[in-house]
Amino acid sequence: MTERFPRTAKYDPKWIEENKMGPNPLYLLEDLCKDMTLEPGMNVLDMGCGKAITSIFLAKEYGVQVWANDLWISPTDNWQRIKEAGVEDLVYPIKGEARSLPYAAEFFDAIVR
Repeated sequence: MTERFPRTAKYDPKWIEENKMGPNPLYLLEDLCKDMTLEPGMNVLDMGCGKAITSIFLAKEYGVQVWANDLWISPTDNWQRIKEAGVEDLVYPIKGEARSLPYAAEFFDAIVR
């Protein structure tokens, strides 16, 4: 898997296992990002980010600013994970319902879910 997912291979498997909420989200995201153009400074909405590990991954691997949006996971808990990962200057945890998001039209350069 290291050859297929070299970016994901940098992350502690135990950390991924403890924080994932289904199949390995970093494998799925790394595969998706192969078809995207992400550049430092872009604004990205990570919709349904769960425990924010995908948001952390996006910030660390691509240098993008990420709005880590989830309805079910506490943004305070996500903030702790974000700070522990050292990306508090790039990832912003939000609790919000998808049908009533407070963002301006065309604010985001990319949206992942």
